Amino acid sequence: MRCRLALIVTSLAALAPAGAAQAAFFQGDPIDGPSADIQSVGDLDIARDGTGALAYVKRDGGVDHVFVSRLTGGVWQPPERVDGGLDTPSGQPAVAASDGGRVVVAFVNNAQMAVAVRPAGAAAFGAPQGLGGGASSPSVDMSINGVAYVTWTTDGNVAAARLDRGATTFTTLPMPLDIDPAADAGVGANRSHVAIAADGTAVAVWGEGGHVYARRLFGLNVSAAPQDLTLPDFDGHAGGAADLPDVDIEDDSSFAWISFRQRFADGAGFTARAIGRRLRGSRLEDPVVYDGLGWGGPGVDTTDVDLNGRGDGALTAGTTGGGVLAGILKDDKLNPGVGLGGNGVPAEPLAAIAETTDRVVGWLGPADGTVHGVFYDDKPNVRTPPAPGPDTILTNPALGPVDPAAGWDLAGDRTGDFAFAFIQGTGDQRRLVVATYDRLPGAFSISTSSRRWRNITRNPLAWGSALDLWGPLTYTVLVDGKAVATTQNTKAVVPPGAVGEGLHNWRVVAADRRGQTITTVVKPLKVDTVAPAVGFSVKRRQRVTTVTAKASDVLPPSGQASGVGEVRIDFGDKTGSVPATKMTHRYAHTGAFTIRVTATDKAGNAAVAQRTIHIGGK
Repeated sequence: MRCRLALIVTSLAALAPAGAAQAAFFQGDPIDGPSADIQSVGDLDIARDGTGALAYVKRDGGVDHVFVSRLTGGVWQPPERVDGGLDTPSGQPAVAASDGGRVVVAFVNNAQMAVAVRPAGAAAFGAPQGLGGGASSPSVDMSINGVAYVTWTTDGNVAAARLDRGATTFTTLPMPLDIDPAADAGVGANRSHVAIAADGTAVAVWGEGGHVYARRLFGLNVSAAPQDLTLPDFDGHAGGAADLPDVDIEDDSSFAWISFRQRFADGAGFTARAIGRRLRGSRLEDPVVYDGLGWGGPGVDTTDVDLNGRGDGALTAGTTGGGVLAGILKDDKLNPGVGLGGNGVPAEPLAAIAETTDRVVGWLGPADGTVHGVFYDDKPNVRTPPAPGPDTILTNPALGPVDPAAGWDLAGDRTGDFAFAFIQGTGDQRRLVVATYDRLPGAFSISTSSRRWRNITRNPLAWGSALDLWGPLTYTVLVDGKAVATTQNTKAVVPPGAVGEGLHNWRVVAADRRGQTITTVVKPLKVDTVAPAVGFSVKRRQRVTTVTAKASDVLPPSGQASGVGEVRIDFGDKTGSVPATKMTHRYAHTGAFTIRVTATDKAGNAAVAQRTIHIGGK
């Protein structure tokens, strides 16, 4: 397989100009199946370093259990059952990933809340830890430093637990998060969500009594000042019940964004709208109704928010009429939602953003069994919000229709690689599938001087590394447009005879596993692999010896060579070599001595001439 990839890269590289091709969406590849046992997608999370995990439900022995496929080096690993040792059914998995491969899975087993932790570098998940009964609807998030919070509903209350950095056991917070313990909270469309900042503090959101609330979590403590995000009215329409909260938080824990749905009086009924609110410290900023809808038409069916560490992001809304809307959050401003597509059936749009500010929005097409993706090419130094790219279908029709009832999810790493997880097929042909937006390898450079000569068959050509979190990369060295070496390292020795002596140009092409390439600029390359010619004459008078050296660089057919750089004379009596072309030396004692003259050219090629002389008495 590696040889085949090298041939493909060579073909592309020989034609491509210096620079890069376009990154692209790639249709889904099966991760598990085909099998009628594959039930539903639970959750997908990818850490900034490109590692991640996909949690889903699959029958094992006729019983629903939680499985995880981990993402390592851009490859989804074989599924692992997380709830080993538990014979009763499990479901509703949520997953969080942090750099280095640390993963947390939260799930419900026989109405018991359970969590399992896989430390970074560990060979397997630890045994599940129970957190209490009457449980449903878990949410989990983990910081870049490996601290995690999980929230869930237990007997109509919202509970939370914390995992410290480096720990493998959660500690339950001593009090529920909800406002009125006697009222139902976190149930159904009021389910909780939690997001954690770089400093290990978090914000949890949930619905309760027709309102949406947010509360900060500090260690094992909860804020004494929960925030009610619900609006009394909007645009002259009285506010009604609110639900479907989602939350994400910047690295700076002071700032979080919450999305939710709220119904407003509209004629004889109600119309649901999508609301975004920024939590700044302990204060809520003014709400933004970001769906771009009017009154008397379709309402909002789903909401979602995703931020990067600096607070840029996207908020999405799906409508009851199947519309897909996305509002771009840039420079702390939430811009009005723009319609992206939809085909008449609720599409459940989701968004994800990289630290580079590139974004994607994805959604389901239940009417035709597809999944769609749109890429936003954002530039950090451009102040205007990016426009959406073309609508791309991510499903391979040969795998069958997508099951919209089985759930789906979307996540990305820090550099702009994104994964879309869903289930395709029916009956015994059901498959867990992941489609991707795979960014190009990062730009890299080579360094050569127009004045420096090289022996490329002895000293390797070297270059910088092209960043690709979903590697490995294959590098192809091209000299005068011809591939002369292929490697997965950042240096290569060119085989003898592959490049002639004299002046050339060279570049390096990096290709990822999908054949996407990026090319360095072209640089000059001066090749000299032939050692210079060297000789010397000796004049002696008793113990006094004079050596006169003569060296010249050998001219290849090109008529160009690096030239002699240095000549050194060694008289063979352990006095060491000295840079010179002529030198007189007095031997301290008699005996046989081997005189060595070394000539080195400017490419590092060396030639040696030697002669043994005998020094007598006096």
